[in-house]
Amino acid sequence: MTAKTLYAYTLQPVIYEVSEAEQRQAQLMIWRSTNKISTKAWIIMAVVLALSIAGIILLKNYSTIFCWVAIIGVVLYYVLRKYGLEWYVKRKMNEFPVQEVKGIRLGVQPHGIVMRQQMGGQEGMGTIGWKDIYEWYNTPDFILLNFKVKGQQGAYLLPKRMDTKNFSFNTIRKHLAEHVGDAKPL
Repeated sequence: MTAKTLYAYTLQPVIYEVSEAEQRQAQLMIWRSTNKISTKAWIIMAVVLALSIAGIILLKNYSTIFCWVAIIGVVLYYVLRKYGLEWYVKRKMNEFPVQEVKGIRLGVQPHGIVMRQQMGGQEGMGTIGWKDIYEWYNTPDFILLNFKVKGQQGAYLLPKRMDTKNFSFNTIRKHLAEHVGDAKPL
C-alpha cells in the first residue's frame, strides 16, 4: 500500500445519522425524477394547442368556445401535473413516519461498507459488499445506495456532509463505478 491508498479507507467508522428533513428531501428528489411528462403527452398538448389556436384564428362565424376550452384544459393539465401532484405527494409523504437513523457508524473498506451499531450491551457489525449494491444515485446533496443482502433489500442515504477524510466519497464512487457501473441519474 502506498501513502495515497492508506487513507482512502476508514480507520475509524463515522457517525451515520440522517435527519427527517434529509430523508424527505431525498424522497422528493426521487419522486421528481420519476414524475416526468412523457414526450407523447408533450406532443398531444402541442397538437391540441396548435389546433385550438388555429381554430380561434380561422373560424369566423362559428363559436370558438370549444377551442378556448381545449386551451384551458391543456393549461390546467400542465399546472395540475406539475404543481398539484407535487403538493399531493408532499402531503402524503408527511402522513407516514420516517425511520429514525441514529446510533449507527459506517466505514469504507476495500470489500464494502462496514456498519457498526450498538445493540444493548453489544456492538453488532455488518458489511454491505460492493457486489451487493445493485444501483446507486449521485446527486449534489447525497449518494443513495440500494442493495440486496440475503434476500433483504435496503438503502443507504449518504448526505454530502459525511464526505470526510475518514469516509471518502471518492473511494465509494470508485468502487461503485468498478463493481456496479455508472450512477443512475435523478
